Amino acid sequence: MKNIIAVIDRGLTRPSHSRWCLSLFGFGLLFALLFVFFVFPLMSDATSGMDPDGYGRTGQNWYETGQFNSINKSPLYPLFIALISWLRGGYNLFAIQIGQAILFALTNVVLYEVFRLTLNDRVGRYGSLLCAVFPLSILYIPRLWTETFLTFTLALFVWALVLVLQRPTVLHSALCGVALGVVILSKGISVVFLPLTFVVFLIVLRRQNLIQSLSIVLAIALLFLGSWTWRNWQVAGEFLPTHANGGYNFYLGNGFTKYWLDAPLSYPDLKDLTEVDIVAVYESAGFQPKNDLEVDDVLREAALADLRERPLLGVQKLFVQSLTFWYLAGSSAKSLLTGGLQIPVLLLALPGIWAVWRDKSWGLVLIIPIGGIMGLSVLVFAFGRLAITIMPYLIGLMTYALLNGWGAPFFTPHEGS
Repeated sequence: MKNIIAVIDRGLTRPSHSRWCLSLFGFGLLFALLFVFFVFPLMSDATSGMDPDGYGRTGQNWYETGQFNSINKSPLYPLFIALISWLRGGYNLFAIQIGQAILFALTNVVLYEVFRLTLNDRVGRYGSLLCAVFPLSILYIPRLWTETFLTFTLALFVWALVLVLQRPTVLHSALCGVALGVVILSKGISVVFLPLTFVVFLIVLRRQNLIQSLSIVLAIALLFLGSWTWRNWQVAGEFLPTHANGGYNFYLGNGFTKYWLDAPLSYPDLKDLTEVDIVAVYESAGFQPKNDLEVDDVLREAALADLRERPLLGVQKLFVQSLTFWYLAGSSAKSLLTGGLQIPVLLLALPGIWAVWRDKSWGLVLIIPIGGIMGLSVLVFAFGRLAITIMPYLIGLMTYALLNGWGAPFFTPHEGS
């Protein structure tokens, strides 16, 4: 086994930086396209659940009418679909799938750079290759869900953040500001990275670099967020930084916690049980909400009232959602598959997290996306799809641990690994 690993090690570490990036991109793209066009059509759910959240329909409508008429979705993924439709000369599912396969391949290259800068080059090569073959990442490429797009924009943000923290130049600060603005408008949960970035800058940067870099990053990111908030104000007449649905999701998180023991492995069953409560909330409120904003307002107040009346529900929610974040999916089989793939990576990454914490190394930056996405999800509403966007950073930390002694006797630690 050691001989096989040694051969793989030489094969991975021999290519130059540029050749490795090109090879990784080509491998990721080929792997993704083979899955999209040859494996995915054979799967039992290939024709169902392609666009459950309506992003494809929203992007198609944007292309065909030139208007984005939704207040319950972040704009950039529908814009991505609309742009591909424009390039293709019409809405076409295969074209979008090819576009997402390209995003997936680019994501792996960006992750290599992130791992190389925060850990080391050897970890970067192993880690990025493992990200390229991680099964759950591949599963989302053919579907019109946000995960592939968000994983890409989040990787860009983490890469830009590493650059500005290591070399706080004006260019790197501007790049980080743009990347932060882009990831925030990719999905509402990413707004958590605005305060996290502020805190990280205060901790890491010296005073002489802090004011300039932080001012540039926040000014550009807030320009992105502020422009979209103003658009939402014009459309909906309310202060809405990213999109609606926050109150609805907050209530779902409470409901899934209440009924978790009744159906711990089934997202649809838990949602059906919670929807019964939602109908009761509307009846007690005395009216049927007419739009997404009214739904948010009513359900947010109902969820907060539940937490006030049952203080232990908040504690239970943190516990239950900390579990469902890693596994909960559309059926018992899918939940077991999701948890069976994600939870072992989490456990194997723990020694890596401890190592970067002990050494106070740049690898600590990888904890930022993990803590941001999981932390806000657990407070609001957490299920297995949300974890896929942070799996690359856990894979990187897992690889770091395996290459530094935790993987013995198969891997031989390299000096500086």
